[in-house]
Amino acid sequence: MFTKLTIPQRIQIGLVLAIAFLLVLGSNRLDQKHFSRIQTTVNSVYQDRVVVQDFIYQLNNIFHQKELELLQQEEGPTKPLINEKVDELLVKFGTTEMTAEESQLLNELNKKYERLKDLETRFQEAPLESSNKYLGQLSNTLKGMQTTLDGLARIQLDESGQLTSISNRSFGMNILLSKLEVGFLIIIGLAMFALVFYPVSTLQTITEND
Repeated sequence: MFTKLTIPQRIQIGLVLAIAFLLVLGSNRLDQKHFSRIQTTVNSVYQDRVVVQDFIYQLNNIFHQKELELLQQEEGPTKPLINEKVDELLVKFGTTEMTAEESQLLNELNKKYERLKDLETRFQEAPLESSNKYLGQLSNTLKGMQTTLDGLARIQLDESGQLTSISNRSFGMNILLSKLEVGFLIIIGLAMFALVFYPVSTLQTITEND
């Protein structure tokens, strides 16, 4: 069948095949780009949001425990270990990818925590009759830290929603491109069918005879 094709017809079929190849290649590159974006956002949701939310949860529990001890005016025997745990969590938090607001809140939390440790040391070393003056300062500092943690938790929720939205848009674009690719391939297939079985030269001959 193809040996009977004229040179112009072969050129036309070659052009159609070239267009099909470029279409598939371009579609594949776009698919890779969108899949890469989806993978990046999914990893970011876990590493920078879900894991960070766990850090915030642990910090919130620790500071709540400190607040209870403060109300009972008790000094926990594991407080040095607890403070080491807080230091570790804050350092890990600082290594994650953060927004400008998130970075600012984390800096505030670190400053408040340093003040809390200083107040705890003064409270422990102060005579019993003068230690009560630190109770109010410790309580206010802990409340301020809880407020900062609430702000950080809100950011995790907002950023997770945005990242999920980006993933959904990329996934929707992949579906659209796949449908367009199938549609174009069908059109190209029909064009090749027409060129092979209804050559242009034959159509031109019929037109000239008329």
